[in-house]
Amino acid sequence: MSRFAEVRHGLARWEASSRARWILPCVVAIAIGAAATPLVISSFRYSALVSEIADVLKGANAAQRTPGAVELLESGTVTLLGDRKVGSARIRAMAPEFFDESGRLLEPAAVASVIATTEAPTWAPPTIVEQSSLILALALGIGAIGILAVWLGLFFPMLLIVVGCAAVTAPLWWLGFLEPGAAVAGIGALLFAFLLLSRLALRLLSTARPIPSVAHAFVLEGLRQRISIGFIGALLVILPLIPLSIDSREPLRYQVQTYLSKGTTLVFVFAACLTLFLACATVSFEIRDRQVWGLLTKPLSRLNYLLGKFVGLLVLNAIIVGVGGAAVFAHTEILRTRQAADIADAAALRDQVLVARAVAIPEYPILEPERLDDMVARSIEQDSILRADIAEGRRSEAEVRRELAQGKLKEFDVQQRTVDAGKSRTFVFHGLSEARSAGSDPVLRYKFHIGRDDSHETFPVLFIFADAPPAMVNYVPVQRNVFPIPAAAIAEDGTLTVQVVNGGLTQALEFYPGPWSLNFDLDGFEVLHRVGSFEGNFVRALLVDWSKLAFLAALGVAAGSVLSFPVAVLLAFTIFMSGSLSPFLGMALRNYYIRDESDWLTRAFQHGVKAIAETVRWAFAPFSESGATTDLVDGQVITWMDVLATFWKVGVAWSAVALTAGWLAFRRKEIAIYSGQG
Repeated sequence: MSRFAEVRHGLARWEASSRARWILPCVVAIAIGAAATPLVISSFRYSALVSEIADVLKGANAAQRTPGAVELLESGTVTLLGDRKVGSARIRAMAPEFFDESGRLLEPAAVASVIATTEAPTWAPPTIVEQSSLILALALGIGAIGILAVWLGLFFPMLLIVVGCAAVTAPLWWLGFLEPGAAVAGIGALLFAFLLLSRLALRLLSTARPIPSVAHAFVLEGLRQRISIGFIGALLVILPLIPLSIDSREPLRYQVQTYLSKGTTLVFVFAACLTLFLACATVSFEIRDRQVWGLLTKPLSRLNYLLGKFVGLLVLNAIIVGVGGAAVFAHTEILRTRQAADIADAAALRDQVLVARAVAIPEYPILEPERLDDMVARSIEQDSILRADIAEGRRSEAEVRRELAQGKLKEFDVQQRTVDAGKSRTFVFHGLSEARSAGSDPVLRYKFHIGRDDSHETFPVLFIFADAPPAMVNYVPVQRNVFPIPAAAIAEDGTLTVQVVNGGLTQALEFYPGPWSLNFDLDGFEVLHRVGSFEGNFVRALLVDWSKLAFLAALGVAAGSVLSFPVAVLLAFTIFMSGSLSPFLGMALRNYYIRDESDWLTRAFQHGVKAIAETVRWAFAPFSESGATTDLVDGQVITWMDVLATFWKVGVAWSAVALTAGWLAFRRKEIAIYSGQG
């Protein structure tokens, strides 16, 4: 053991020498360049092949017997320039799935990518090879990490982890167990990433200034505590293992969405719980154990003391969110290499999940105030009971008018989203100029209600986009469905006209009406179109979560500075759970009903409960509404405005309020007397 310690110390001394600081980065750069160059070359060749195949298949139609469609169906190949044929018997078996009922080729880009897999290198997954920009970014990122590890004195730990993971992963990879091998490699990579970021954070905080000094001591202390090691170790092990529990028989887009949801939620929940425990413990325990005496007798104010703890928590959360986010992103890329159910599933994953899409809703008519007043007056005039109640003073006319107006507005809104059986209604979307010029077609997402909303039945509906022929769909009620919109249907001014016909067409193209009226909710009929990449959306989602963790850090520090550890943890977790559950509280409040026939004491109590619940929901609405996981999983864009709004409202304003309250109480607290008890 002493011999091993001598070797380790000798390597550490050599690594710290100036000669090693120049030699080792060159070694890292050469190694990464040698490993990445073949992959980059294959990626560019693969991308060029996909583009060439897509050009050949442009306009292919099985019904019209075009040459490209006939060759694809009969032999499963595509003839490129120079009479080069690309394809295989597997493509021939899949070819009928590439065309719709009218013979039109579905998703030419996705079909070209599937055909190109026959020419892809066998030593790398096609879904990785086809992303040349991602490969370059990974090569540069890994190179930067390797060089940073050298300058932080972590080259030999990095080498040890790489060799150990390779020794375990290589046999699994050779035997065909790709995902278990990726899980083992992922655990090792996350362990090193956490070690690297922790060392970097400690190096950056190593200054003589008060706030960074307190933050440095906190990060160092936090990394050594058992609770931190437990939370972080569990997170680093569980994240790579989640893909192994996802059923590979499900459609690939659902598998990826499941992992994104579980992975990002797990990272936030683990970070939130660790933040609250550490924040409450660090101040309350130092007061209890009288450690704070030695700190506050130095030129360190109580405000700087609390701010130092807060900054330390921000840094620790940045490390956890960064490492956890990198793990979720990497395993999402690995998970997407699984076999898709069909060409539509692969296209849905690319265009509906791993993307950033904006949502557009149709423009609905507005009920003018004059017309609303006339409708209310007519209702009162036609209802003798209401007139009698007003005349005899049982109800005020203003109250009656207000209730009737609310009912009429709701009825008018529902009517605008209702299509009677055999009838049609036209909806107009605006602001889709960006969707017209995007690389992928937008989609119409709808969720219709009809009859008993029986999910075991299907009902017909016709969609007519601009001047295009009607497209018939058999939909399942109460389920979200999507339908591709041709970009050509969007006018030059960004306007899209969609006509919804409640009915269908027979094989003889004869129209028949639907059985009942159909309707949809406010978010049940919308257009989604690409406005950005999944990678940028993912980074913005992590920033939103980090901003929310900043408030939890401030809350825990403030609670721990005033209360004992158990009470501080109870208060902090109560506020955290209240903020997280406020959407469900709002749903319960919408269904909360106070009976008029109850006695006055019961009604007063119920009104008090409702007022408290409304206050809690209103107070914590910004915390719950700023969640980004749902939008990320759904492929909806998280804008920089959303990130800035959460940062300033929750990360800055709420944190400032919590820290100010804690500081005001802490500055009046007699630390010596309190610490000396017991």
